[in-house]
Amino acid sequence: MKKLFASATMLLIIGSLTSAYAQRDSRHFEKGVVSVSNNDTVNANVVENHLTGNAPASPKDNGLPRFAIVGKDHKFYMGIGAQFLGEAAFDFGDQMSSPTSFTPSNILPSTPGNRSSLGFGWQTSSIYMNILALPGESNQVGLFFKANFTGNNNTLHIKHLYAKYRGLLIGHTTSLFTDAAAEPMTIDNEGPNGYPFISVFTASWTQNFTKHLSGAIAIESTTTAMTESNTAKQVNQRIPIIPLYLQYAWNNGNAHTRLSGIVRPMQYRNLDKEQNKVLTGLGVQLSGMNPIAGGLSVNYNIVYGKGISTYLQDDNGLNLDAVPTTAGKLEMVRNLGLTAGLSYNFSSKVTTNLVYSHLVNYLPEKAAISSDTYRYGDYVVANVMYNINRFVGAGIEYDYGMRKDFAGQTLHTNRLQVQMSVTF
Repeated sequence: MKKLFASATMLLIIGSLTSAYAQRDSRHFEKGVVSVSNNDTVNANVVENHLTGNAPASPKDNGLPRFAIVGKDHKFYMGIGAQFLGEAAFDFGDQMSSPTSFTPSNILPSTPGNRSSLGFGWQTSSIYMNILALPGESNQVGLFFKANFTGNNNTLHIKHLYAKYRGLLIGHTTSLFTDAAAEPMTIDNEGPNGYPFISVFTASWTQNFTKHLSGAIAIESTTTAMTESNTAKQVNQRIPIIPLYLQYAWNNGNAHTRLSGIVRPMQYRNLDKEQNKVLTGLGVQLSGMNPIAGGLSVNYNIVYGKGISTYLQDDNGLNLDAVPTTAGKLEMVRNLGLTAGLSYNFSSKVTTNLVYSHLVNYLPEKAAISSDTYRYGDYVVANVMYNINRFVGAGIEYDYGMRKDFAGQTLHTNRLQVQMSVTF
């Protein structure tokens, strides 16, 4: 086993040096990647800055095309981009089903002879459009579209489709409760298990109060997922979710601290009393990304609440927003998520990241659920990224995950992976 582990490690290191990694990370100072293909009278850096402002904030969410078309009198910018991402992942320990998303809550017990595996993934490859009308003017309008192949049976899945006008954003994208810019950089597509990250239909308004202080509020679609019983059933949701935040930013927007909150009403039916009931989920979050010294920076996230399980990466899909207790009654689960990351830029081309995340679910008293329900988990990542040029780069990553259920069973697994990308 030691020889196998050493051989796999060497293969992955060699692979990382001959592969390519080029995802955008706004904290890692990627500049000068956009070229204007049809107009010599416009500054490409100006076009790039405007397109960057219209793209999603997550460091893993590339939305900056390498070529842009500029309209007459500079009244229109359009970039059409694509990114190929290919992963090779070697797992050892208990089983993890996905080669692209490392999710501790999804760890399954290994069976005899299956303590390791080699997998490949390409589904996070994407196509996107970044369009601006009247760029730089007070009436600037933006449109952004991005899709990858993470749908059922590797079908095309729309990840972002939104429009922006002044402080208004409407469309399908990351929830306002998610501080996407502070998310740690990982090759793993999902990211930290205790991080609140979910895509919804949202209508949000952002307001700059001063040069450094801003705030936002949104109305978002419902995404409720409860565990039902014979006497309590989830019903159609009819009250929107309201997230909001207050943020202080500095260092030209490359550092910030954000305080967020969320109000999340949920409805179910008590079949014994033949009545609909309303639960009100509440959550609070402190997050940010801050430079420390030189090329060293830190990003962090602390989130706590009740009835917000669907918003946390590891809990999404586990029906833990509320669980049955006594007859006809559902009660909300309390959650705590902690995430910390360190990033060091050796240069504009080489970056390393260390990430730790922890998620805990606290059940209400008398909760009637299966004993193998997810109680808590840990997530650890260490990676090195190397941008060869504006089109290609290289990356290697180690992932560790642990899950424990309410029966006390503990599972853990490890992953070594490299990722190749080519970005246009």
